Amino acid sequence: MNELQELQSLLQELLQAIDVMQQSGEEMSDELMGAIAQTLEALFNRIEDLEGSGVGAPPIPPQRPDINQAMPSSNIEGFAYDDKNNRLYVRFLGKYPQREGPIYQYEGVPQDIFTLFQRGAVPARSQGQNRWGRWWRGKVPSMGASMYTLIKQMGYPYQRVA
Repeated sequence: MNELQELQSLLQELLQAIDVMQQSGEEMSDELMGAIAQTLEALFNRIEDLEGSGVGAPPIPPQRPDINQAMPSSNIEGFAYDDKNNRLYVRFLGKYPQREGPIYQYEGVPQDIFTLFQRGAVPARSQGQNRWGRWWRGKVPSMGASMYTLIKQMGYPYQRVA
């Protein structure tokens, strides 16, 4: 087994372990969630390096994607993912009563990170409510906590596109 195959196998095992933890309802600490996100990012980057994908590819200009509605969320209206270019598009909720807010494009988001985000895999770390919904500590799925932990904290470059 070569390095690429070993890393891909390790990645699958890690994602399966995360899925088992989520399904069991086990609460992950902020430190563990951050460590998992950093480990996933390092694995994705090394796999990408080994596959030689994206090297020298010209940047693709921002475009307005078709946004699919998210699961119920108090801050995210919907999202779309461009798997060819590893771009995540997120439409946040607008000012009340308008649901459709601004769309942001996040660059270099690996497919597996998107999958975790799409599931709302990171439990909420706070409680509260706004006009769009209510949440509590440990609530899963949580689009807001997943957005913060998996996308914002990882520092993916972003820009407003609409």
